[in-house]
Amino acid sequence: MKPAILVVEPQMEEHFHAPFNAAFLHSVACAYAEVPVSFRGFAAHVETVQGILRRSSPETADRISWETLAPLKSKSIASRWMHNRAVIRQALHTGRHLLFTSISRLQLLQLKSLMGASDRVCVTLHGDIDSLERPSRDRFPKSLYSMHRVVKMRNPAGLRYLFLSKSIYNHVPAEFRQAMTPAGIVDHPYHFAPAITGEAPRELIFGVFGNSGDGRLLEQVARQVKQQNPAVRFRLVGFVQDEETVQRLAPFVEDVTSKPIPRSLFIERATSLTHTLWLAPPDSYRLRASGAFFDVLAYAKPLVYTANPYVDPYFAGAPEMGVRCGSVDEVPAAILELAGTFTAESYRRSQQAILELRKRFTPEQLAKRLPNELGWGDLK
Repeated sequence: MKPAILVVEPQMEEHFHAPFNAAFLHSVACAYAEVPVSFRGFAAHVETVQGILRRSSPETADRISWETLAPLKSKSIASRWMHNRAVIRQALHTGRHLLFTSISRLQLLQLKSLMGASDRVCVTLHGDIDSLERPSRDRFPKSLYSMHRVVKMRNPAGLRYLFLSKSIYNHVPAEFRQAMTPAGIVDHPYHFAPAITGEAPRELIFGVFGNSGDGRLLEQVARQVKQQNPAVRFRLVGFVQDEETVQRLAPFVEDVTSKPIPRSLFIERATSLTHTLWLAPPDSYRLRASGAFFDVLAYAKPLVYTANPYVDPYFAGAPEMGVRCGSVDEVPAAILELAGTFTAESYRRSQQAILELRKRFTPEQLAKRLPNELGWGDLK
């Protein structure tokens, strides 16, 4: 039988993870231009992924075979167990090389028990592995399939794990990293629209993307900066957890809301920024990638960020993309210095550094490494 690839999204519905899956599927299709590639997922998710890919690469979307999973009957463990079992068995029985774009701990447990000696399967790891940094707190029956327990189960010979950055792989505790062998490492794929760059701005607007929770870190930074330089503006491109937070941030930050904003408004506000802020505790994002970081790259806005394991390696390769701060306490001073020393030339260099870094995450670039990281070679 000729080689073929089946890419499976076994858990995400509708738009969740759709941009990632579309870019990852594009990467696979580029890497294996002469191999049949199929994508299988829940109907609404497949439709969303297909739409994104068709806008980014119509010829690739036409090449993919699109397949749908039966809907999940209920959210109960028993129903999920039966549904997962059917999804995994059907995928394995196709005889194709399998790539799971995500996988839950329950699905990983079932996959390990169902794989045969000749199956070749690669699973992409996302935020679930975050829990490996601390003792499991799962109670029965979830304790039976805690990530800690499932990872240490015997690995079938053809199972391979895929991590979404070298830093994530390196920060997995050694006992679990050894258990997740063999493994491959790729960068998080992304479809970038052309960035809007032009004349240097006349006023500086610093923005935060996504869900800012209680907004305490943003409030701390904005308050201190405003006290010394009221001309510097702050804008939220996202939302906070409640109305109390809205009232607390409103004197310092523009466009604060407690409700998710429409995509069109997100784009409008993101485009209006001159700089972006990443405010997070130093130990965050050790074992997960960040969508907010890719929003920064997507809009090519110079970044002021607090040191963290995920962004640091990328910043080291493109230091002109912004400013790295050791902690949140250093951020106000960094912003004030940027405001006081701003030049059109330095701003242009920062944007150019971001545009260069973006190339690393394109499907065409990832495709060059993917066959080796999947462990499949060229499949000819």
